[in-house]
Amino acid sequence: MGVKNLKTFLITERSGLRHHIIPTVEMTINLPADLKGIHMSRLVESMTEVISDQFRVHESIEELQIKILKALRERHGFKRGEIRFDFEFGYSTKTPVSKKRSWEVCDITASTVKENGKPAIHDVSVKVIGNTVCPHCLANNGGMTHMQRASGTIRVVGTTQDIPTYGSMIEVVENSFSSKTYSLLKLEDEMYVTKKMHDNPLFVEDVCRNILQNARESFAGRKLEMHAEARSLESIHKHDVIAHGRIVTNGE
Repeated sequence: MGVKNLKTFLITERSGLRHHIIPTVEMTINLPADLKGIHMSRLVESMTEVISDQFRVHESIEELQIKILKALRERHGFKRGEIRFDFEFGYSTKTPVSKKRSWEVCDITASTVKENGKPAIHDVSVKVIGNTVCPHCLANNGGMTHMQRASGTIRVVGTTQDIPTYGSMIEVVENSFSSKTYSLLKLEDEMYVTKKMHDNPLFVEDVCRNILQNARESFAGRKLEMHAEARSLESIHKHDVIAHGRIVTNGE
């Protein structure tokens, strides 16, 4: 049992960067066999007290979720508890040529599961927008081809010490497309991005493989189960094209 579609506000600071986040929250617990129901208000109360503790700045979403589950267990014993945050995450970048600051937003889902006698397990996914150019059409159409916006998602599962920063996960995905996309582009930036796309044509399955390869290289020293999804919002078809992949790193 639990609650769903609850919104709250929190502040995190990691690697010197502070973020104000408004997540949509889902919390569930497994009931002991002798209970017919739960004190529903205790779920929200436990979370609110942890977050509102003098509006403190939290080290990470993962550490905060562990604290919420710990507080909840003290009020309502359970064998297994899970908490999930869905939120938009803002970050800054610079345009490739004009070096203008551009603010970008991606979607993040972060969940934590805690079972009695076991370490907390985190499941974090980051979805980023990029673009692709079709290699097949480019090679067979006199250099003309179709371009499309694409999305890439990296999902990692592991213990607290092995979960990467959101920034590093974003970088893994952004570097897997034909080119990055930007909210702001001046003319010289548009020319640069367009040329880079055509110099680096990719199928959707190439993007998926790139995500996994970049993730393996970036997070090789961590013990993680990693999943990738690439989705192409096709410009000349009425459907999307997707690719999925999975790898596991053992910390070596």
